[in-house]
Amino acid sequence: EMEGGKNDGGLKREKIDKMSAEVVDSNPYSRLLALQTMGIVTNYAAIRSFSVLIVGMGGLGSVAAEMLTRCGIGTLKLFDYDSISLANMNRLFYTPAQIG
Repeated sequence: EMEGGKNDGGLKREKIDKMSAEVVDSNPYSRLLALQTMGIVTNYAAIRSFSVLIVGMGGLGSVAAEMLTRCGIGTLKLFDYDSISLANMNRLFYTPAQIG
């Protein structure tokens, strides 16, 4: 079990104080730091200070939110006034239990 305990039914990982290029299981973003080592990005750790607002969680918004989360974005705010329906299940990352 990850440290930090449970939060809203899911596991919560403690905040990583210092980004390191060493690949370790406790830092899910450590593999991405290889981009900095290869010279593709200059300061990957800076992504933790960025905030992004996504308006619309449809086919594009839901994928963008997932990718930003995987990259380690600092703050991600999501906004969508629509509700999930069976008609759009085939292109979104939801389950039938989440309809409504």
